[in-house]
Amino acid sequence: MPTYLDRLIDYNNWANRGLLEFIAAQPPATLDLTTSGVYGTIRDTFEHILSSELGYQRRLRGLPRLDPSDRPVRPDLGELQQLADESAAILGGLIDKLPDPATMLATSSGQRAAATILTQLIMHGVEHRAHIGTILGSNGIEPPDLDSWAHGIRVHADDWPPDWGPEPAER
Repeated sequence: MPTYLDRLIDYNNWANRGLLEFIAAQPPATLDLTTSGVYGTIRDTFEHILSSELGYQRRLRGLPRLDPSDRPVRPDLGELQQLADESAAILGGLIDKLPDPATMLATSSGQRAAATILTQLIMHGVEHRAHIGTILGSNGIEPPDLDSWAHGIRVHADDWPPDWGPEPAER
């Protein structure tokens, strides 16, 4: 039986994948859109999300931090998808191997509890995917619905909301 943590990690991976699929269906120049008040371009923001996830995962596995020069420079959509796939695979395999939540781990800004690092991994992605949604919306592109309600409905057969219109044959 899946745990709450399984579901949270599944959501994170689904949201990354869904946003990348949405961006892939847009004109290539979409990757370089930006707006004020966000991290940077969609490309830079996605690279930041995924490289950070991989870095947080390394900390949780007791591995040394990657050298910043190992991060991709101006990754294309295929490279971003590879990073997302790598992150999803590692994160899924980490569930049963996480250190005790109170274990203190070294970060570039000091010691952090393992639970704090895992929480940061999830919330960091949520925050920056919202930045990408802001970039899309400010450039006249309706962003996809990738919140936790949509995940429950589309992936886990939660009830279809009546205000969403008729339920599609396939979700």
